[in-house]
Amino acid sequence: MVSWIEIDRARLVGNLNALRALNHPGTALLVVVKANAYGHGLATVAPVIAEYADWLGVNCLDEALAITRLGIQKPVAILGHTPLDDIEAVVRNGYRQVLYRLDVARALSEAAQKHGTIAQVHLKIETGTNRQGIAPAELQAFTEEIGRLPRLHVEGVYTHFANVEDTLDPSFAQSQLRRFQEALATLERAGIRPQHVHASATAGSLLYPEMDFTMVRIGIGTYGVWPSRETQLAARERGRKPALQPVLEWKTRVVQVKDVRTGDYVGYGLTYRASRPMKLVVLPIGYYDGYDRKLSNSGRALIHGQPASVVGRVAMNMTMVDVTDIGADLDDEVVLIGRQGNGEIRAEELAEKIGTIPYEVLARINPLIPRVLR
Repeated sequence: MVSWIEIDRARLVGNLNALRALNHPGTALLVVVKANAYGHGLATVAPVIAEYADWLGVNCLDEALAITRLGIQKPVAILGHTPLDDIEAVVRNGYRQVLYRLDVARALSEAAQKHGTIAQVHLKIETGTNRQGIAPAELQAFTEEIGRLPRLHVEGVYTHFANVEDTLDPSFAQSQLRRFQEALATLERAGIRPQHVHASATAGSLLYPEMDFTMVRIGIGTYGVWPSRETQLAARERGRKPALQPVLEWKTRVVQVKDVRTGDYVGYGLTYRASRPMKLVVLPIGYYDGYDRKLSNSGRALIHGQPASVVGRVAMNMTMVDVTDIGADLDDEVVLIGRQGNGEIRAEELAEKIGTIPYEVLARINPLIPRVLR
């Protein structure tokens, strides 16, 4: 392999245990494995996660089916939209579908009647994020409509916080919580008492245990990454200090070593010119693999435990790194994310350099790159 991802099983399990320990006893743990398990490899990490989680959460039917093919028996919640043509597969496999559209509700009911089963749904309540969800003003009419549909059961109800990581001003999250509680009261008056009520994702679970309800949805924290620096600082100030450790390491190898003369250019666009005789190495990764082009002339890798700067533009499948002061040989191991010797490169560092968040850095790692559990 010229590039691969290593997944640390012990760290993954440690993160899961640490996050569960923060919740009230009896609170169910739904672990989100959408987007190829945040880039970590669904097929690689889902079987491990399923040993410790109560539920798994995905975005779409294809991800749910992939979990079934792995032989995992835990309940699976589909948190994104499923097209009407695919609803029958949702019901046939017993997946729990997010519900905020009446046409989807009717399709679920029809499929459940056809297969002689119950379609379990989780109502998504819109409380301020303005993504998918049922507006509170429409909730009563919505529940009246779905109440007429046979074999449709509201197993869960949930919402999603828009700004829970703003620890300096929690007022918006608190306003969302109030709207959600009002929605729960509306459901109660309609005789709907869902078994599972959930609002908090990783940041909410870390900062506001009073928002746990009966279930929490843990995403990025599972993989050892804090939702934000502010979340980490605020959690520690509140005495909540889970020992989250990054689970993923991204590695590659040196495929060529070359000498560059003073004044020579490196890479496309002539964006880097050698100011001294240099020794460079070529790495067989680029922006196709998920190593962002904005890391051109700014990223770094670890070789022999030492930082080595990216020089020139990151290309589609190749990146050049300066090893003048380090030295390197063909096939030497190179770390793009992770530890080597005393050095470490975290997803947060790459995110800061390219102006994004670690979620995106991890989720965009090419799914074709092999994931190895160790």
